[in-house]
Amino acid sequence: MSTSETRPCWIVGFGNRARRDDGIGPYVVERLKGEAAHRQGVHLLALPQLRADLAEDLRAAERFVFVDATVETPAGGRRWRRLYPQMRTLPYLTHHVDPAFLLGLIETLYGRAPSAWLVSINGSDFGFGEGFSPEVVRTADRVCREISGFICRSRETIMDSVRAPAMDAFRAAKNSPAGERKVNL
Repeated sequence: MSTSETRPCWIVGFGNRARRDDGIGPYVVERLKGEAAHRQGVHLLALPQLRADLAEDLRAAERFVFVDATVETPAGGRRWRRLYPQMRTLPYLTHHVDPAFLLGLIETLYGRAPSAWLVSINGSDFGFGEGFSPEVVRTADRVCREISGFICRSRETIMDSVRAPAMDAFRAAKNSPAGERKVNL
């Protein structure tokens, strides 16, 4: 039995598709469907929001990539952030469950702490309606490529894939003649 069969990877995109850019998480999952269909151990889930009852369904996962929209403006229009299980704030007054809280439930209920990442994509239009801002679609397409690379690797660090283009540019500059040491990122 392969590692991918016994240690599944879940890509979970969440957000409200009726609030324009907020639906970018499910959009990313839809874009990855064709590619993920050919990979064992990779599961996709698109939801309007995370719920506590998902802990049972996701308890066997070894690795997660959560994808959501953000109003923040990270460099490059997206940010990868490592998540850790957390049970500090109970969502008892809201129906919204944070990915770290979901990980905390899995750890508390099943004694497992899968590795997890949150990919936040900068949105600019969260009004009612369908469709996405052009910049959000371009960023989402880049995130799809990054996630594809991430799920292909056995290593659990995304920093290598995020830094890879910078390292390639650095190596190219290092190996070029002395007058051409310009690094383009």
